[in-house]
Amino acid sequence: MITSKPAAVACQLVAAWALGALVLPAIGESLLVMMFFGGFGPAVAVAVVGLAALLAYLTFVVAITREVTILGATGGRRLLWALTVLCGGSVGGALSWAAVEAAGIAVSRTPAVTALLGGVPYALVAGLLLTHRWFRATALGLSVVLAGVGVAVLRHESPDELDARLAAADMRRETAYSVAVPGYRPTDGRGYGDGRGGGGFTPTDPAAVPPDRYVTITAYDRVLPGERMCGQPNAQDSRLTWGSCTVEAGGLVYRHNEIEHGYQVPVGRRYVTVVGTPAVGHDVLRAAARTLHLATMKELGGHQEQTGDYYVATVPGYVGQVGGIPPSMIYAPADHLGSGGQSVSVTLYVTYASGDDVCLGATECRPDAGLTFVRGADTHGYVARHDDMNVRVMGGLRVDRALLRQAALDARPATDEELRRALPPLEPRNLVDHLRQWLRTF
Repeated sequence: MITSKPAAVACQLVAAWALGALVLPAIGESLLVMMFFGGFGPAVAVAVVGLAALLAYLTFVVAITREVTILGATGGRRLLWALTVLCGGSVGGALSWAAVEAAGIAVSRTPAVTALLGGVPYALVAGLLLTHRWFRATALGLSVVLAGVGVAVLRHESPDELDARLAAADMRRETAYSVAVPGYRPTDGRGYGDGRGGGGFTPTDPAAVPPDRYVTITAYDRVLPGERMCGQPNAQDSRLTWGSCTVEAGGLVYRHNEIEHGYQVPVGRRYVTVVGTPAVGHDVLRAAARTLHLATMKELGGHQEQTGDYYVATVPGYVGQVGGIPPSMIYAPADHLGSGGQSVSVTLYVTYASGDDVCLGATECRPDAGLTFVRGADTHGYVARHDDMNVRVMGGLRVDRALLRQAALDARPATDEELRRALPPLEPRNLVDHLRQWLRTF
C-alpha cells in the first residue's frame, strides 16, 4: 500500500486516467480484431475476460491507495469504487465524444490528443471519490463545467443539421419565407412563433370562418335491404341513411342528421339524393328536390357525357358543376365568394421567378404600385418580386385586399431560428440523437 497521501492520490488519478486513455482503447481494438477473425463467440469471451481484468486492475489500484478514497475501507466498497469509476467514466466519455462529434472537432485524427482526453472522465470520477474535500470540490467543479459545455454543444444545431431538416421536409431555404397576418394564425405546421408562419393561415377567431355551403345531387341504383326511413328505402352508399326523417306535403321525405340534411327522391328506378351542408337552407333543398331532372348536355357544360347518372335541379342562389366519383352535380354559392374556411384563408408561397408566369390561369392580373394583383376563380392576392423569387400572398375572396397587400409587402426570408422552431426534427439514428432531441426539449 502506498503510504504517502500525495503519491496515493496521484497514483489513483493517473491509473483512472490510463483506464480510459490506454487500457479501454486497447481492449476495444482487440475485440474488433477477434470479431473479424474469430467471430462473435470468441469476441464475447474476450469481452468477459477483459471486463474481469479491468475490475481486477481497478480493485488493485484502489487497494494500494485505499487511504485516500471514501470507498477504500472494505473489499465490497473497493469493488464499488472500481465499478463506479468504470461505469461513470464510460458514461462521461461517451457523452464527451458525442459532444466533440456534434461540435465537429476532429479529435480522433490525433491519437495523442485522443488518449489525453479519453482518460479525463475516469480521472474526474475517481477525483469525486477522494477523501480530501478540496480534491472532491475541484473534480466536481470541473465535471459541472464540462457537463454544461457538453449539454450546450449537444443542444446546439449546426447549419448542416438545419439543411438536413430542410431537405427532409422537402423545403428549400431560398423559398422559406415568413410573415405575420393580423387576425390570423398559421395552420399547416409552418408556425414560426409570434404569429408568424410560412404557409397557410386561418382566422384566429373561429366565428370569422363562415360555414360551408354546398349542395350535392347524386343518383343511386341500389338500396340497403331491410333499411328504411319514413317508409322509404335507404339508397346504398348515400349520406342520408341515418338520423331523423319527416314526410312532407307531396310525399317528399326530408332527412337530416348532425352532418347533413336533404331529400332522397325516387326517379324511375333510381333514388336521387339532394344533400346540403347544415348552413344550406331547408327551403333551398326542398326547391331543388322538386325540380330534379336528368341533366342535358348543355347543363353538363358540353364536356361530360350523359351516362344516365347525372341529375340537376334549380337550386336558388347556387350554381352547379360536374362532380367526380360517384358521378354527381355539386352546387356552390352563386356569389362566387366561396364558403367555409377556404373563403377566408390566406396562403403564403414562394416560387423561383425564372419561368414563372404569375398571370397563368388568372381571371385578372395587373400591376399595382410595385406589386402584381392576381385574381383567380376563388382566390385573389398579390405577388411581390424579391430578387429571384416571386412571393405570393393569396386569400379567399372574402379576405380584405388591403390585408393581402400588406402581407405581401411584409413577407421576408425565414430566419434560421424560425426554421428550427417550425421544422420537424430528424429521425434519430442512434442513442446520441435521442439524447440531443431530449435535451432540446428543455
